[in-house]
Amino acid sequence: MDELIEPATRRTPKGNTTREAIKLAAKRALAVDGFSNAKIADIMASVNRSPGAFYKYYPSKEALLHELLDEFRTRLKAEVNRPLNTRGDPLEHLKERLGAFWKIYRDDWPVATAAFQMSMADREFARAWHGVRQQGIRGMSSVIKLLQKEGYCAGLDSELIASALCSMLEYTGYNWTARAGDFPDRLIDDGAAIEVLTRLVLNGVRGGAAETTAASPADKEPGRDPARRRAKSERG
Repeated sequence: MDELIEPATRRTPKGNTTREAIKLAAKRALAVDGFSNAKIADIMASVNRSPGAFYKYYPSKEALLHELLDEFRTRLKAEVNRPLNTRGDPLEHLKERLGAFWKIYRDDWPVATAAFQMSMADREFARAWHGVRQQGIRGMSSVIKLLQKEGYCAGLDSELIASALCSMLEYTGYNWTARAGDFPDRLIDDGAAIEVLTRLVLNGVRGGAAETTAASPADKEPGRDPARRRAKSERG
């Protein structure tokens, strides 16, 4: 069946348009039916093409999901793993990364969910999903390391923190946007979602209520961050 795949060197504008339409239709099918129940015939019907035309572009439904997952990984790398300005405010870096993570998973949670499900039964998908996870963890870990230089999250493993954050963000992206999630009849806008996630995470890395309670009155002044002040004091 491989000979029916349209080679990249012979792709035409019309063919590329159809390919993109197939991928968009596949995302909609994954959102409604999941990977196992999504049918090639339904995907192709939504782009007004016959089921047989699918194999001109992909040898299988799995190959289509691999391409979608690779595009997801590429976007994650561009937006979450982009180089950091080490002189910038690490808290602002963290907030930016959280916002980027949310928007990526909001758009492509059907792909991420399908890939995760397939990773539990298929070695190729297991490797691909592991690569996506590691990429997200590296991106978040780099921000955590900057925060640790400022006195936050002292003594904790930056990769474990990043892994926990990525896991929370992944499931939250699914849970707040999928029909099977907590709010099937509610559209949660980006601003509200990012604000909730940001406050939870920033309060966590700052040490939470316990540290705030133990802080001196001067530390509680608006705009005064106790962790950062202590770190700067220790550096002299």
